[in-house]
Amino acid sequence: MSNKVTILGSGFGLGFYVPGLLINYRLKDKGIDSEVLIFEKYVIEDKRDKIALNKKTYHQNFSLALVAERMPWDIRKSIDNDMVEQLLNTWEKENRSNFIVMSGHWIYILDEYRKRINNQSINVDILYIDAEPSPSWKGLNKYNPKYSEDYDERFIFNEEKEEISYYVPVGSEEPILFKERENRFMIHGGGWGMGTYQEKIHELEENGLKLDIIAYKEDEVGDEENGHRYFMMDPVWQAWSGNEFIFPPFAQVKRDVTPNFKTKEEYHSSFDVLRNAKAVISKPGGGTLIDSLAAATPMILLEPFGHHEKINADLWVKLGLGIRYETWEESGFKLDIFEGMHENLVKQRNNAINYVDEYINKLVRNSESKVM
Repeated sequence: MSNKVTILGSGFGLGFYVPGLLINYRLKDKGIDSEVLIFEKYVIEDKRDKIALNKKTYHQNFSLALVAERMPWDIRKSIDNDMVEQLLNTWEKENRSNFIVMSGHWIYILDEYRKRINNQSINVDILYIDAEPSPSWKGLNKYNPKYSEDYDERFIFNEEKEEISYYVPVGSEEPILFKERENRFMIHGGGWGMGTYQEKIHELEENGLKLDIIAYKEDEVGDEENGHRYFMMDPVWQAWSGNEFIFPPFAQVKRDVTPNFKTKEEYHSSFDVLRNAKAVISKPGGGTLIDSLAAATPMILLEPFGHHEKINADLWVKLGLGIRYETWEESGFKLDIFEGMHENLVKQRNNAINYVDEYINKLVRNSESKVM
């Protein structure tokens, strides 16, 4: 069996994309052969085009996105069987055996691979990005309710135990001390620019807060007279475009100035904005929780996208790592509450297990057991 690690992610949301690239970088940095694959590359083209259309629609209409999130989707009907056949042939030829899976959409393909190799044992980590399985996992229950019984399940954020079990390293620097941070708040709607974040900007302005606003489209970029700064991912970039997967091209943007979108090799550039902020105002997506923990930046929690994000928010509040927007609003937008949350995040980060290090240790143990 090959020792190469195959990281199976998705471009459907950046929370299922960016962590895979972070892990991939760390594994390679430790001398481990690995690669990232994105599920949408193996989806029929017209279905893939529909994802891009939905992305635009859900940005404009969060209520519609919430309705769609509750609708079941049998991903098997969207798979490009010819491309999957080529992929499975490659895996079989190379004797792939080590996988990290971040999206439930990949389970059907993994099951097909196991049939190919006569159900030989393979080393699969199911890595849940949210504190409870998100819709891509819940959708499996209709045709494969025991999808995880032969695999190792890892919850980064464990709602049942009310703890943070793992952290995914982002960059190599320690969190910035709270007192050394700029007096600014980052606000965004995740990779798809979804949620109620735009509705809050005017109210926050009236309370004298300086914002780092992640715009989704060029017409959302305002002037900077209130002390705000604007940033944006390259709007034409798609996670599944091209043959090499990169962190989202990102730039600070200004009206009537052509932005210079750049990407980094080690981590996503938006993290630099978040790690300098006093707090991040966002819906509670798993990817933002990963960043919040890595940077020790507290979260101000907006309306969640689905039940799994509600559970994320509940956990962050229980552990003293964030506050719901409504609660903060009722307090009169107090600023002295965030330093304690920052300190709690530092403690949680220090107590959590580095997922990449743990995974490498697992590879070593598996290799040693095969030699014995």
